[in-house]
Formats: sequence, structure tokens, C-alpha cells
Amino acid sequence: MSDGAAELPGGPSPAATSPAPSYLRTLSSRPFFLLWSSLLISQSGDFVFDVALVWLVYATTGSVVAVSYVLVAATVPSVAFGPILGVYVDRWPRRTILIVTNLLEGGLVAGLATAVLAHSATLPLILVVVFALGVGQQFVRVTSNALIPQTVEKHDLSSANGLLTLSGNSIQIVGLAIGGVVVALFGATLPIVWDAASFVLAAAILMAMSALVGRPVPEDGPAPAGFGAQFAEGFRYVASQRFLLEVIAIGVVVNFAGNAAFTQWAPYASRVLHGGATTFGLLGAMIAGGAIAGALLVGKVNLRPVAGPVIFLGLFAVGGFVLSLGFTRSIPLALAEAFGVGVASSVINVPLLTVVQGKVPARLMGRAMSVLLALILVAAPFGEYLSGVIASATSIPFLYVVMGLLTIVVAGAGALAMRDVRTLTY
Repeated sequence: MSDGAAELPGGPSPAATSPAPSYLRTLSSRPFFLLWSSLLISQSGDFVFDVALVWLVYATTGSVVAVSYVLVAATVPSVAFGPILGVYVDRWPRRTILIVTNLLEGGLVAGLATAVLAHSATLPLILVVVFALGVGQQFVRVTSNALIPQTVEKHDLSSANGLLTLSGNSIQIVGLAIGGVVVALFGATLPIVWDAASFVLAAAILMAMSALVGRPVPEDGPAPAGFGAQFAEGFRYVASQRFLLEVIAIGVVVNFAGNAAFTQWAPYASRVLHGGATTFGLLGAMIAGGAIAGALLVGKVNLRPVAGPVIFLGLFAVGGFVLSLGFTRSIPLALAEAFGVGVASSVINVPLLTVVQGKVPARLMGRAMSVLLALILVAAPFGEYLSGVIASATSIPFLYVVMGLLTIVVAGAGALAMRDVRTLTY
């Protein structure tokens, strides 16, 4: 079924008459500003933590497979628990979910920091902590995306998503670049301690948001009774929307390829580019820089009539840049290609999130968003695991070439066959 925007009787479509997106108007919304600020603070710790943890595991084990295990542990919760968490995102006050989850994550990371200081942070312990953090991060991701339409008007959704992408990746540049240097100079403990503190600060910021924001949205009719009925309703809604099914089909393959490629980011920096922790951090920082440029590019655009073609353009670009990384042995060139990957990622993600937030009913947003993310990410753990196997059996450059080509082929097939994605509007 097609789900395009309907024409108003005797007039143009809402996509043609809506105001241009505005960053200033979006930031003037106090609930959005507080949400944006809390995410900014928590992400500042997350990106430094990511560098510290991945490099700690790789440096202590020397194993690309061990790195894969860590990233699989972080990704599995999105698939295994996402749809379950989505029911509670629609049931519980979304502001409260974010506050409690941030505090619990802060406690987990503080415990890991203690273990690192005591030299008792074994790989199994790290995997358990990373898995638990993955559950929390999925809760925050779904809740934040579901909360955005309750903090800004529909015509500012692209600006809101653009701002979150822009600011998150600005922090990523600083976090990954500084993280690589800090890890090289002082070890992994200091970044992990900061990550724990950042969760507590993020929770404090959210406490300044009105408790009325993010309350469950009333049902239009009788609400399904019980957890099982509400859980099933989320899946039924996604299954009834052809554009979501097409997005999932593309996303499964692209996330398999993307996660397979970037699971080997640290070994790529070391073995292929002959760099160290700083090179690893700078590659991530360049992706973030590109994502900022991409967010600036699309965040001010009225995406309502052109979202579908923009998404496919981004998919082709991501595949091309990943492919080119497989042939690159120069650090400066690899940094430029990583920047291109970042630009293309924003060109995909900002329109995609904006369309979903604009089309899905608010009362179903948590369930629809969590089901969508879970199904899109279902192949990601396999990609992360198989990346270590493939890279060990062949080479990291060969892995990048294969995954880049796979992304390009899927994007081309989707552009030809998936009419509902091509014509997406909201």
C-alpha cells in the first residue's frame, strides 16, 4: 500500500505549504533544548568510552575476533529487546525513562571503571557490561526519537534531527580525537570515568524538563489490553506500512555491510594504515565531521517532497566510499573517505528519521520505532561477527571492497524496485 501525503481539497499538499525548517525555532522549544542538551552531554562520554574500550580490548588481546565480540554484545540488545522496550516507551512517561536509564548506565560504567583500576576487567566482564549498556542505549535511542515529535512542530522535524546529528557528531569529533590521544597517554580508565559522570549530568538536565512532556499519548479508541496485545499492535502497524517494510529490507543488508566494515576500524587503522590509537580516533572523528556537513546540508531542506530520492543518494555514496577505503593505504586519503562516509550517513539518516516521526501516530511511535530499528539491525551482529572471520581468512581491505559493492548493489535494486521509498513524503 502506498502511504504518500494526501492532497488538501482545492489546494496544495501539506509538503508544499509547510514553513521552511528553522534551527532557531527548533532550539527555542524548551523541551527540545533540554533533550538535545542531555543527549549532547551523555554522548560526550560515550564516544571517548568507545575509543577506550575498543582499543583496550584490541591492545590486550591482539584479536580482531575479540573486537567483534564486544561490538556484537553492544548490538544484540537492539534486536533482542528493542520491540519489548518499545511497548514501555509508549506506556511510561518518556522523560522518566530517560532519567532512570541514564542513572543506571552511569552506575554500570562506574563499576567497569572500578574493575579496570583493579586490573580485573576481563573480556567476559566487559562483554556483560557492554551488553547491559546496549539495552540502556536502545531504551534511550527509541525514547528520544519517540519524544522528538512531542517537542517540536512537524515542519521542524528535519531541523530537530539535523541538530541532533550535527551536535552529536561535533561531540564525536572531539570525543574520538581526544579519546585516542587520552588513551595513548593515560590508558583507558580516565575516559571510562568521564562516561559514568556524563550519564549523571544528562539525567540532571532532563530533570529540568516539565513532567508533562513525554507523557503517554491517549489512544484514539479502546487501547489493546495487556502487554502482549500492545506488543503485537506495534508489529501489525509496521507490517501494514509498505514504506516501512521496504526501508527494513534495505536496512538489513546495508547494516550488515556497514557493521561488518566498521567493526574492523581499529585493526584497519593499525594493520592497513600503520597508525595507532590516534589514527583510529581521527578516522571516527572524520566520519563525525562529515556527518555534521551532511546534517547542515539536509537539516535546512524541506524534505517532505524529496525524502526518498535523498535516502537513495546517500546509500550509493556510502557504498562508494566504503569500497574506496578497501584500496586506500594512505592515512590522509582514508581520512577524506571517512569524511565522505559521514556526509552520506547524514543524507540517509536525517530524512529517514524525519519521515518516520512525521508519519507514525504519536501513540505508536515507541513501538513502531523500536520494531523498525530492531528489524533493520537484525543482521548487524552477524556482520560484526563475520567481519572478524572474513578479515582473518582474507584481509581487511578485501572485506571493505565486498561490503562497499554489496551496499551499492542493494541501493541500485532498491531505487529500481521500491516505489514507496522512492516517493516517500510526510
